[in-house]
Amino acid sequence: MPGSLLAMGMNCMGPGLNFESREEIERIENDARDGDGTPTPNEPVADSAATTKKRKSRTVKNSIVWEHFDSSEKDEDGFFTATCQPKPSVWEFDQKRSRKNLANMIIGHEYPFNSATHHFLKVFATDLQPCFKMPSRTTLRSDCMTVYEEEKLNLYELLGKMDCKVSFTSDLWTCKGKDRAFMALTCHYIDDNWKLRKRLLTFTPMSSPHTGRHISQAIYDKLVLWNLDKRAFSLVLDNASANDAAIKDLLSKNNFRKNLPCDGQIFHLRCGCHILNLIVQDGLSVMSGEIDAIRDTMKYIRHSQPRMEKFKLAASQVNAPDKKPAYDVQTRWNSTYIMLDLALQLKAAILSSAYPFVVQMGKDMFLKWNKYWEIGNGVLAIACALDPRCKLAVVEYYFKMMHPKEVQSFMTNLKSCFEDLFNEYLISNNKASQSQPGKSIDASSSGSKEETDTRAGLKNFLNDKKQADPILSELDQYLSEPLDSCNLDDDFDILSWWKLKTPKYPVLSRLARDILAVPISTVASESTFSTAGRTLSPTRSSLNDESIEALVCAQNWLRTAVIESGGELGDEDDDAIDEEGE
Repeated sequence: MPGSLLAMGMNCMGPGLNFESREEIERIENDARDGDGTPTPNEPVADSAATTKKRKSRTVKNSIVWEHFDSSEKDEDGFFTATCQPKPSVWEFDQKRSRKNLANMIIGHEYPFNSATHHFLKVFATDLQPCFKMPSRTTLRSDCMTVYEEEKLNLYELLGKMDCKVSFTSDLWTCKGKDRAFMALTCHYIDDNWKLRKRLLTFTPMSSPHTGRHISQAIYDKLVLWNLDKRAFSLVLDNASANDAAIKDLLSKNNFRKNLPCDGQIFHLRCGCHILNLIVQDGLSVMSGEIDAIRDTMKYIRHSQPRMEKFKLAASQVNAPDKKPAYDVQTRWNSTYIMLDLALQLKAAILSSAYPFVVQMGKDMFLKWNKYWEIGNGVLAIACALDPRCKLAVVEYYFKMMHPKEVQSFMTNLKSCFEDLFNEYLISNNKASQSQPGKSIDASSSGSKEETDTRAGLKNFLNDKKQADPILSELDQYLSEPLDSCNLDDDFDILSWWKLKTPKYPVLSRLARDILAVPISTVASESTFSTAGRTLSPTRSSLNDESIEALVCAQNWLRTAVIESGGELGDEDDDAIDEEGE
C-alpha cells in the first residue's frame, strides 16, 4: 500500500514535519497512492499540471496517512505542522499481572475472597479476556498476602531512605460483639519533597489484659521490627490511664530513650481531639439538664414517622428551616453542638455570657485545659514558633491571656527548651558531616608525632569553631528576623516555606521537618478502625488475625499511593454515606 509506505517513511523521519499547506500534503498523499506524479514520456506536461492544480484545490483529508499524525493550525509563517504519533505498543496478556490486579481490587475495595467464585464476575472477566483464568478463593487469598508482603517491603525500604525523625499515633480497637482487640500504629513524617505523609505500620491483635506494660511492649516490638526505634520523635495517645503507664514503661528502656530528642521529655503527646472533647464535656455538664431536655425532644420527634410528618407540617406553618431534627452522640461534643444549633429556642441563652451558668462553664473548661496543658505543651509551642508569620509572639500573646503572671517564666523555659532541642540537632549535624569521606584531617606531613597530634588537634578545634559559630546563630537569626508578611488569615504553605529556606537554615529546617510532622491527634489511627469494621463484617467474621492485618494494612498502602499520585479511588461517595450513617 503506497499510503502505508508513506506513513512508515514519515514515521522514520520523526515528528515535526512542516509543509507549506494542507493541499501540498494531500498532493503528496495522492501521489503516493496513484503514482509519483512525474509525467511519463507519453503524458503531456500540461495535463500533469492541470491534474496537480486540481489536487491542490482539495481540502478533505481522505488518506489513511493522517491517522498517524496530529496536525495543528497554520503558524505565523504559513506552515502547517504534522506531528507523528508515537508508535503504539503491542498489548500482551499476562495472567500473573492480572491476578495481582485482581488481588489489589479485592484489598482496595474490601471485596470478599469468594468474589472469584461469583458467576457474573466470571462472565465479565471472560468477556474482557477469555484467556484469564479466575483463581480460586484460596489462591486469591494467597495473592492478597503476597501483595501485602510486597507493599510492606516497599514501605520498609522507603522509610529506611528518609533522612528524618518519625512520629507515631496509636490506639486500640475492639471488634463489636466479639472478644477481639487490635492495636493500630501509624507513622507520620515529612518526606524529602517536604510533603506530609502518613502510613499505617501495623494492625496488631492484642490479647487481654490491655495493661500499660502490654501496650508498651507491643509498640516497642513493632518499632524495632520496622527499624524505627532509633528514629522516633513523638508518640500521640489518648487519655487512657493505661497509655500513661505505657509511656512510662517505654521511657524506662534506656536503649530507646537515649535516641529520643531532649531525653524523651517531648516524646509523649496527648490526643488534642480527646482533650478538646473532655474540656467541652466539662463545660456542657453545667447545663446538662437543658441539654437532656433538648435531646429527649429530638428523640421523641424522630421516634416515629407520624411524628416526623407532624413536625414538618408545624415547621412549614412557622416558616422554620427545612432541617431534620438531630440528637447527639454524647461522647462527641461536636454532635451536641449541632443538636443545640438546631434548637433555636436556646440560641440566645447559649450565645450570651451574661448568665451565671455560662461563666461557670468557662471556669470548668479552663481547669480541664490546665490539667492537660503541661503534657506536650513544649512541642506545640515550638511548632507555633516555627511559623514564620508569628514565631514566639503568638505563644506569648495567648499564654499571657491565660496566665498573665506566669508568662515571663514560661517564655524563658520555652526558649531554653527550643535552644536545647536545636543544639541536639546541631551536634547530630556536625557528627554527620565529620563522618563523611574527605572530612578527616591529614597531618602526616607535619613533622614529629607530637607536632602532628598538636596540629591535628588545633585544626579540629578551629574546624569545630568555624562550624559551630555560624550554625549556632541560625536559631537567633531566625527569631530576630522580621515576621513573614503573609497575613494570618491567608492560606500559607509552611512546608514549602521551610523547603525554600533549607539552604539558609540547614539545621533549623531539619528540626522544623520533624516538629511539623507531629500529629495533633490520634485520628489517623482511629480512622483505621472504620476499615477494620468493614473488613470484619458479619460475612467475613471468620478471618484470622493474619489476614485481617494484611488486608487492613495493604489497603492503607495501596489507597494512599493512589491518592498521593493524584488518582481517584472512585468510592469517596460510599465513604461519605458510611460516615453519615454512623
